[in-house]
Amino acid sequence: MKYLLGGLVVLAAILTGFMFWVRNMPIPAEKYHVAGDMPEDGDHVGRQGFAAVRRVADPDAALRALADRMAATPRTTPLAGSVDQGHVSFVTRSEIWGFPDITNAWIADDRLAIRGHLVIGSGDMGVNRKRIEGWISDVPALSSGSGVP
Repeated sequence: MKYLLGGLVVLAAILTGFMFWVRNMPIPAEKYHVAGDMPEDGDHVGRQGFAAVRRVADPDAALRALADRMAATPRTTPLAGSVDQGHVSFVTRSEIWGFPDITNAWIADDRLAIRGHLVIGSGDMGVNRKRIEGWISDVPALSSGSGVP
């Protein structure tokens, strides 16, 4: 019984330390504020994240509306960039553990790309897709039936 209790205390200390590290790990903008190549129009599901590319009539207005919506999301904070630069990055942390996910949104010509991906782990279990699809549905310029055909 004494060893079981000691083992539980050690396990609790390890879990607490891991949670503290995850919640406070630095997210360097120079590593994660990256637009990358513009994928094809449409949705792109990956094991570590999700990307969506939409043609829009007014890319600056669409990015501004999207950035406002992203900033209003719980546990989401700006990382780098600005609408005026045509590229914004945000960090969204999971509710319980605080795992960070990065979302980049940028403009190329008449298209807006949104890419979200995990920082820790090997599979995001669809959370980035769900979050980005929610943002898209909340921003009229990105929702189906609007923008540029």
